[in-house]
Amino acid sequence: MPTARIEARRTGQPVELVSQRTETSRTYANPDGSFTSEISAGPERVKRNGTWHTIDASLTERNDMLVSKVHPHDLRLNAGGGAPPKSLKAAQAAGPRDLASMGSGSQRITLQWKGGLPEPQLEGSKATYRNALPGADVIVEATQTGFEQFVMLRERPSGGYSYTLPLKTAGLQAEEQNDGSVVFTDAAGRQRAVMPAPVMWDASVDERSGLPANRHRVDMDVVPTGKNTVDLVIRPDEGWLTDPATQYPVTIDPSTSALSNTFDTYVQQGETGDWSTDTELDFGNPGTTNSDGTPRTARSFIHWNTTPIQDALISSAKLELYNFHSGNTDCLNYGWSVWATGAASTSSRWTNQPSWIDQYATSTQTKGNPSCGADGWISADVTNLVQVWASDKVATGHMGLRATTADARAWKRVNSANNTANRPKLTVNYNYRPGNGHDTQAGPPYVKNSSGVWVVDTDQPFLRATFDDADGDMVNGTFDIRDAVTKEKVGDYLVSDWTAAGQPTSVWVPADLLTNGRTYEFRASAYDGTHYDTGWTPWTKFTVDEEVPGGGDGPTDRPSPTGGPS
Repeated sequence: MPTARIEARRTGQPVELVSQRTETSRTYANPDGSFTSEISAGPERVKRNGTWHTIDASLTERNDMLVSKVHPHDLRLNAGGGAPPKSLKAAQAAGPRDLASMGSGSQRITLQWKGGLPEPQLEGSKATYRNALPGADVIVEATQTGFEQFVMLRERPSGGYSYTLPLKTAGLQAEEQNDGSVVFTDAAGRQRAVMPAPVMWDASVDERSGLPANRHRVDMDVVPTGKNTVDLVIRPDEGWLTDPATQYPVTIDPSTSALSNTFDTYVQQGETGDWSTDTELDFGNPGTTNSDGTPRTARSFIHWNTTPIQDALISSAKLELYNFHSGNTDCLNYGWSVWATGAASTSSRWTNQPSWIDQYATSTQTKGNPSCGADGWISADVTNLVQVWASDKVATGHMGLRATTADARAWKRVNSANNTANRPKLTVNYNYRPGNGHDTQAGPPYVKNSSGVWVVDTDQPFLRATFDDADGDMVNGTFDIRDAVTKEKVGDYLVSDWTAAGQPTSVWVPADLLTNGRTYEFRASAYDGTHYDTGWTPWTKFTVDEEVPGGGDGPTDRPSPTGGPS
């Protein structure tokens, strides 16, 4: 830290504290002695062989398979092989082959596909196995934390369309949940990944919300087939698939994401599934209603790794969200708000939301509507909320997002932490208070009597204390003296010269304040040029005894203060 601070001061430019870099944060020393942490809601980089690499989910061929170039969970996809089946029935009778897998070490999740696969068409982080089944494509898309697997039906099936996806879970246990999702746990019972209950949607899109206008739940059975193997039996609603009102193509979507200390999700009125693996977060009223007439209002939750800013003094904190769709059609100001909330989870639903504790910020910034500006970043000042997290020294900050009005023009969709681009981020500027003082001493001759009281040989002694500072700032000390018996204050506060943190700072007591033979006590508090210590040292007693060996009249003048904060 000192080296980065010195370099920042020398160059006038921020310098990264590389030793404090994490998968979700980067911290910089600023020329003025403060710090800035850039914190992402999801992983931005991964450490391999001691070196940090920026995550790049785009796909490339390597060793007869497809891989994300840099993925936190070593994502691998099938590069194609074998003759695609002539029918769904033939596919289900064929042997399985690995389609997509992720994990590390002894823990790995592998989703399989029955039948041959054509060579995929690659587009960034997406692989399309066109005509993997007659009239249907298989699509696998890498996300920042996992993958999504789609079956896109381009043609209306004549009957049912049930199919099975074998799943291998090396080192993990697949557990079906009441809501139809699958949670993957390790031997210690810790949740490592989640596969929400699948959904499907047709080609119709609601103009205001930008969401599929016709979305439907998909039943999925989890059938154990052996040790660390299960079959996922996907059973789309036949009546919905064959309904003339259903517009093709239809997309069927199971997805899988790893869980970590960061997390985000949204809940929506009328929805009963988990949206924690989605690549977007939604909030507000989309302008559509449920079958009972209630609005499909959504709210979002983000967890932040706040370890880098624990116990800091926050000067500013800005939340930024990438807004790619908005219901704002008239370009007026429709607000959204930021709250402190309880912790969200894969079990969070509209009817089971985390607690909404306090509102800390509002904003009317809007992007994502062609009539009011293209897609882009929107922000809110969340300084007060981040200060609460820092003061409470929490490792994870829990945040909620919601519209401030039920008007559908306040509806917003923003990128989530699972998105491969433009994830939610916090930019936090801060400093630290100097630490509480210690090693308080009075002298000369800096000795204690049998009662543990310092004994000084002059009525103009030195009083000393040492102050630490997490920033490495220069510090001075304010000293307060009182009579140990009467508890009356003696003189004015005395302020020391500026001293390097961790080194003793001292004051000289001027003449005519202390009396030979009396006992006094003092305490001290630090200042680093920006912030004061939050408290004083304990009172330290000293006795003036000019008869002790080596005693004398002491100095006649206090030295003038020199130096200053730097």
